[in-house]
Amino acid sequence: MTLTRLTAAAIAGATGLALLAGCAGGSEEANPGTASETRTVTDATGAEVEVPAAPKAVATLHYAATETLMDLDAPPVAQGEYQDPAVPEVWLDELEGIPTVSQQEPDLEKLAEAEPDLILSPNIFEPEMIEQLEEIAPVYQFTLRGGDRANWQQRVGEVADAVNKTDQLDELDREFTARQKQLGEKHSEVTEGTTIGVVSSFEENSAYLWGSENMLGTILFPLGFDWSADEDAMVKKYGKAEQGGNKSGTVEPEAQISLEVLDRSLSDADIIFVNSDLRGDYDSLTKALMDSAVFKDLPAVRAGHVYPIGKATIAGYADADYGLDLAEKAITEYQKD
Repeated sequence: MTLTRLTAAAIAGATGLALLAGCAGGSEEANPGTASETRTVTDATGAEVEVPAAPKAVATLHYAATETLMDLDAPPVAQGEYQDPAVPEVWLDELEGIPTVSQQEPDLEKLAEAEPDLILSPNIFEPEMIEQLEEIAPVYQFTLRGGDRANWQQRVGEVADAVNKTDQLDELDREFTARQKQLGEKHSEVTEGTTIGVVSSFEENSAYLWGSENMLGTILFPLGFDWSADEDAMVKKYGKAEQGGNKSGTVEPEAQISLEVLDRSLSDADIIFVNSDLRGDYDSLTKALMDSAVFKDLPAVRAGHVYPIGKATIAGYADADYGLDLAEKAITEYQKD
């Protein structure tokens, strides 16, 4: 949706009033910390963006940024769409009260009504859309697709930098890393020498493989696991570049495959983790995959070593911590066998 002339005029008027208010209050130097103070940051596209030093009304256009703001106790004033089972239950009431302004593409008029002072956009939109967004507020593009897609901690770092909350993020990261180390030491006798693979499904009669360099690799490798060499080989063979906004030519560490080759993708895995929501449940396509004869014939499945792992696409530390919860539960159950 594009801006109407009326909406654009309203935005321009509001911007003019804000500038007048800033002038009346004096310069940034005279009034440090005021709404008019700005800082320059470099976003995921390499663009230098002048953003509020202490933004008060941040809009997100994708849940990947929303979760980081929620982790940082700085909820947005507008947000991209989300699915209830894919977010922590404790956030649902608060998220339901925040306007949804983006699905496949931003609803510019609805976004303007939220009066953001900063817009966090994934790096998937064409320049023309970014220009329209910039008529509303400064736009910071964060990494969603491309060669750095798997580095979720880089992405949450970008979002935290945009809203000037890197200190709070550093604290979350220290706590998470300490927990990984503690779990790795506690369960080393089980995890060391144990091979894992991760799978899900997004289309009928197909499976989706998650290689070791994907987001879950950063969650599970520090616990001491080995990754399925079969899966990594298939990801290398079938992974595709230039998905979504990926124009780098780099193959993302994931791949969709036919069920016909699933037996050659995970046969070396002792444990198979399956992508789930944040309630530990599977969607219909993933259930169909797990009901298929080829999946049931995998060695780990025959041994009963299949477990939910949460979201393979990590949006923030809430997702990552839930993945650790399920990993520890799986380790305990696997050890009993």
